[in-house]
Amino acid sequence: MKLKPIKVSLLNQYVKKCLKSNSIFYNLYVEGEVSNIRISKTGYTYFTLGDESSSISCVCFYQDRSIADGDKVVVNGELTVYEARGTYQIVVNNIEKTGLGNIFKELELLKAKLKDRGLFDKNKEVPLLPSKIGIITSKSGAAIQDILKSFNTVNAGFDIYIYDSLVQGDNAKNSIIEGINYFNTQEPVDIILISRGGGSFEDLKVFNEIEVAENIFMSKVPVVTGIGHDTDITLSDYTADVHCHTPTAAAEYIIRGYKNINLQLEAYFRELNSKTKNELKHIEASISTYQYILKTYNPKNMLIGLINECEMQKTKLSNHFNIELKNRLNTLNLLYERILNHDYRTQLKNGYSLIFNKCNNLVKNIDNVNEGEKIKILFDKFNIEAEIINIQELQKSVK
Repeated sequence: MKLKPIKVSLLNQYVKKCLKSNSIFYNLYVEGEVSNIRISKTGYTYFTLGDESSSISCVCFYQDRSIADGDKVVVNGELTVYEARGTYQIVVNNIEKTGLGNIFKELELLKAKLKDRGLFDKNKEVPLLPSKIGIITSKSGAAIQDILKSFNTVNAGFDIYIYDSLVQGDNAKNSIIEGINYFNTQEPVDIILISRGGGSFEDLKVFNEIEVAENIFMSKVPVVTGIGHDTDITLSDYTADVHCHTPTAAAEYIIRGYKNINLQLEAYFRELNSKTKNELKHIEASISTYQYILKTYNPKNMLIGLINECEMQKTKLSNHFNIELKNRLNTLNLLYERILNHDYRTQLKNGYSLIFNKCNNLVKNIDNVNEGEKIKILFDKFNIEAEIINIQELQKSVK
């Protein structure tokens, strides 16, 4: 007897009722490692809880910034079905951190090991204008479409080679390594792009494989990674010569030299044209300057200039001589007046007299004369001889 088919929504509702009917799923305690943490615009916290072989989605209907990728935790919550997608998840009520998970511990140890070996040191120069580009990705994935769409934005003649590779799962490691070897030996290219779309930490596990990272580093061709994840950087990203967070960003980086090349050429033309015009103006100015210099050094002009200079010097010398002569006459007149003022005969005419002692020395103070001594008194029109009867020193008045 053939059963009547039911709708997907009814199936999901039935599974959800089955879970709710079992009380063991109401209050679960599940241990695992946290990865792919995301906080939505509504404030909900989404993450993946996993171990070495399996994982499950979890949601907290609140913001929880206490946990980080790699934390080992025990979550308490209810197992339920998200009907819209037919996936089951744990609605978390409480989270208890118990340490750092083994998966992330091992990844950090691998990272340190590769760094010590020098595999994180970029050793190849990425060409600015590659003519042959090799892409390692899944032809059926979304990443290749984003890459080709970016490449089509430039008008360039580079060739594109696609190596259809697995980018997830157990066989992805060997597939990616074969792609790297292919572009290094069978189909040499100028640059290799390893890419895939976004995914969870578990989905990107292959890019943390040490063999993949080693082959990227050992590639003779420069390698650019464009793996669609924003939160974590894989070992492959660290060993690549350039890593970008998305396939589109990686494609844009590879064609950066071709981007807007016509606009760059126009800019160079404008710059060259401007510099040429400026140089011509500079040459014209130099020619005008040389013409002026030649005109200036014309013998006739030089002779006229010397004659004018001589006339100017002549006028300057004459003026200087007249001024100097006038100054000298004024100085002589001042000296003459000073001499007249200091001439004793002028003082005598003004009613003053001069007294000389017996030695014909001018009497200036009391020490130059003695009582009973004869003195000579000189006036303007006559002289007098006299004898000193008494010498009396005047007392200075105190003010």
